[in-house]
Amino acid sequence: MAAVSPTTCWAAYVVALVSITAAIPTLASATSLGPLAMGLVLDVGATAIVYAFSFASNNSSLYDPFWCVLPLWLGFYYKSLAPGGFWFYEPRETLCLVLLWTWAVRFFVAIPWDGWTVGLQTEDWRYANFRAQMPSAAYWAFSFSSFHLTPTLLVWAALAPAARVLLQGTAAPPLNALDAAAALLTGGGIVLEGVADVQLSRFRLDRRSDPIRSGWATCTVGLWRWSRHPNYCGECTFWTGILGFGISSGAVQAEPALAIGAPLLWLFFRAASVPLMDQRSLQQKRRGYEVVMRAVSPLLLWPPRGELASLLGPTHSD
Repeated sequence: MAAVSPTTCWAAYVVALVSITAAIPTLASATSLGPLAMGLVLDVGATAIVYAFSFASNNSSLYDPFWCVLPLWLGFYYKSLAPGGFWFYEPRETLCLVLLWTWAVRFFVAIPWDGWTVGLQTEDWRYANFRAQMPSAAYWAFSFSSFHLTPTLLVWAALAPAARVLLQGTAAPPLNALDAAAALLTGGGIVLEGVADVQLSRFRLDRRSDPIRSGWATCTVGLWRWSRHPNYCGECTFWTGILGFGISSGAVQAEPALAIGAPLLWLFFRAASVPLMDQRSLQQKRRGYEVVMRAVSPLLLWPPRGELASLLGPTHSD
């Protein structure tokens, strides 16, 4: 792992976005790809460029904000192809874009990436763990497939229902009751992630200032009492709401494959991200985490078992 300057971090994303934007006319004339397939090609192309910077800089964390940046670019790309053009915005597509930007900006503000300002001095612990277990060539092949390409494909698939909404343009059907449910889910997912992040930050501050709490290394207050990973739950809820807009617009009924993205994300977080985080907590020997794993839901918000309350006692109650 090597340190990476902010100039290099900015260059990776500027080069990636400018390159795929410039490639659109050539690809459009040379292929007969539909908008979603074209978006996928451009998304993978940008991923490959960021990966090249990651490889050259010897730091996979260069990819970290990509999955928030590219959906914003793709949203406006799809909008530019819709009937009515880029400057026509009907209510449903406007709602989708506003919620998409709100989701991304919340991440940029609440979890700022050091690469934009001071550069990268470290690498995400998950990347570092795999790096330590593999030869360099094997690690970088794994980094491309698992740390770069896999999240790119997952987010592209989850965004696909919104892509069809944006592509409807002037042909979009009127808003209906399902749009209200979709907006509630999408907005609720953003709020859920935000609240979970704030509660975790407050817990860490309390733990440092309260000697009684200092030995308790696991956050089990607020939403964290109902889920071991409520931020992941909020992320999956957000993309479920995006799927809801695809249903309310009729796009999913016409193209059922659009529905696969959100369920894949739920499966990915439950089968990959949650076990990885839990394993790290166990390896760090966080006091009582074995009990937390037995008592608290891994992903969905669900009432905890009584074993947790008896372990924490009144000092650690909500």
